[in-house]
Amino acid sequence: MRIGILARLFEKKLYVPQVYLDYFKKLGFQVDIVTLDSSLDSFDLFVLTGGYDLDPKYYNQINTHSQFIEEYNDTLDFKILDYATSFGVYVLGICRGMQSINVYFGGSLNQNILHHQNNNHFIKIKEKYLLTNSFHHQSIQKLGKNLTILAKSLDNEIEMIQSKNKKIIGVQFHPERMNTPIIDSIIFSLFNEV
Repeated sequence: MRIGILARLFEKKLYVPQVYLDYFKKLGFQVDIVTLDSSLDSFDLFVLTGGYDLDPKYYNQINTHSQFIEEYNDTLDFKILDYATSFGVYVLGICRGMQSINVYFGGSLNQNILHHQNNNHFIKIKEKYLLTNSFHHQSIQKLGKNLTILAKSLDNEIEMIQSKNKKIIGVQFHPERMNTPIIDSIIFSLFNEV
């Protein structure tokens, strides 16, 4: 399975944290980095990585708390989602990547929450309570169209979403920074349910 991991632009440099590459290689995938210039054919899965905030203009809000906005990152996320929805390619969105998925499908974000930065908390998924990490200061406000909620935190923030056709999944936490095989198996089993 060939995976395209999206690069992020920050301070005029494109980068992908090594932890993403190591995580997916460890799971047995062939990994390539995707930029705006990349050819998108022959990928089986795109990974929308974490990063700084989307421009609130995409969900009809003025900017009150969104930080380090880079048009490049928003453009790349939406280009990949356009391609994936057109050609039926799988997408996994991680943290900011999940927020991009929600906004792409017409949802909105809370621009600043105070209780999910740099801590661990439990989420409920499939009647299980699982401990996840948490690094985000934004969260889903209004759920996008054709998306369903798979998991929430105990304080009711949305932590996992999936498209109605089950080909697009978003997680608010960072599985690549955890050593939790049950989380990995749950995420990738969801793609197998199609």
